[in-house]
Formats: sequence, C-alpha cells, structure tokens
Amino acid sequence: MQMNSAAAVTIERTELPGGLVRERLRLPGFDPDEAVPAIAVHPAAGGPFPVAIVIHGFRGGKEGMEGWCRELAARGVFAVALDAHLHGERSIAGVFHGDRIAFLGEEYAIWVHQTSIARTVKDVPVLLDALAQRPDIDASRVAASGVSMGGAASMVLAWREPRVGVVASIIGSVDFWWDVTKLPPGAEQDARRATYGPRLHELVASLDPMARLGRIPPKAVLLLNGGRDEFIDIESVRRFVAALEPLYGSDRALLRFVPFPEAGHSVTDVMWKEAGDWIVRGLAVQMT
Repeated sequence: MQMNSAAAVTIERTELPGGLVRERLRLPGFDPDEAVPAIAVHPAAGGPFPVAIVIHGFRGGKEGMEGWCRELAARGVFAVALDAHLHGERSIAGVFHGDRIAFLGEEYAIWVHQTSIARTVKDVPVLLDALAQRPDIDASRVAASGVSMGGAASMVLAWREPRVGVVASIIGSVDFWWDVTKLPPGAEQDARRATYGPRLHELVASLDPMARLGRIPPKAVLLLNGGRDEFIDIESVRRFVAALEPLYGSDRALLRFVPFPEAGHSVTDVMWKEAGDWIVRGLAVQMT
C-alpha cells in the first residue's frame, strides 16, 4: 500500500465491545520516507472527538499503551498510541545493547534516549496535520501524555507544540540534564557533562523543558512521579514545579504535581486514573 505523505492510512479496522473501534494506522511523520506506526482507539459513532497522543516508555512500544487508549476512548477521546522513533516497528536490531542502557549516564545510552524523544516530538505536528483531515477528529483539542520516556516527550510537546493544550506526564522527567546524568545540578553533574561530546550537549539542550519554563503556561500540565523511582529523582520534579509555579499566576490550578512517595518507576492504578481524569477534564475545558 502506498501512503500519501499528507494523509493517515488505516491498515486495519476492528470493532470492539462497548461501541469502540480499534485502528492500525500509518501516519506521516517528520521524515517523509518513514511512516509512524500507530494504534488508535475511539468511539465508533459521534464526534468529532478530541485527540490524545500517547507515547510509551524507553524500549517499549505502542501496544503497551493500548489498554489505556481504550480507557480514554470509552470516555469520548480519540486516543492514538505511537511507536516512538527507534522503537516498536521503527526499531533497529541491536540499538538497545547493554544491560544498563535504561539507566542512561553513558553517552551512547543518552543519545538513543534523547534522539528517540527528539524525532518523536518532531513527528507529532505532521501527524496532527494528517489526523485533522478526518471528520471524526477535533484537532483544536489535543492532549499529549506518556509514561517514562513518553512522559518526557509530552513535556517537550508542552513547550514546543502550540496545539497541545493538555499534558499528563506519568513517571517522566522534566529536568533532562538531571535525568540523563542521574546527578543533581552542581559540580558533580558539571563534571559528568564535560565528558560528553558537543553533539550530545546540543541534543539535550534542544529538548530540555527546564530551560523553557516560560513557554509552557497556560497549558494544563499534570506531573505524576514516584518517591522511590530509581530512574527519575522526584526532587528534580519538585524543583521544576517550584520554578514553574510563579509563571502560572492566577492560572495556578492548571499546574498539578502529585507525588506518590511509595511508588517506584511503575504506573499505579491511581496514577492512570489521575491522568485520565486530567486529560478528559482538560479537553472538555478546551471546548468551552
């Protein structure tokens, strides 16, 4: 099947219980020669529906987010789970080599992680243009969400993509230098950063939400993080929220940070509920 670079292509369509539809899609992305594989779940009738772009974690794939897409779709959202760059159907054999690649720290691991985010967030504006052509989609109401790496990507979209008005980052990072070095700001982090090459510095700096706080408000942003997370230091999230809070002014209710002191780097049922409620409520407000 040949794909029009400006259009979404449905590969498979399946009716689901509860009046929902599941579609396997090929969406145009930043690279005109590389389609973005996706799974969309949405109500079978009615609309147009608001959109939620859902992004999985590091070394994951879109299938791992399908269950949550079904929950969002049951609440009237056109939920689209993507394969991030270098992941799922877009993966390259051997790219995730090494037992500790998920801990980042080393230059190669950081490059894979940050490149995955960078290319995926560049895909989103193009695929949103394609989805906007569908009559069952209201492209004026868009949320971005994700888990771990996907949560970090959603925070890049928070400052970078004007159509995204609602963000729910689940166990994701917000201060990328703290995340990739696993060290708090200070002399030790500076020493670690000095060991990285200039290209890596450019890559992380091009994405880091911490450096672009002023471009986030007044978007509705929810941050859910665990206090026992071995990958994301919750203090980096507290520091980010403290710096961002004053910029919201009278819109302070649009910024919410919910710490889960006993949670690690996994998503609890309460986190899923908090994120779902935030997305549905935020998209409803965008309609008014």
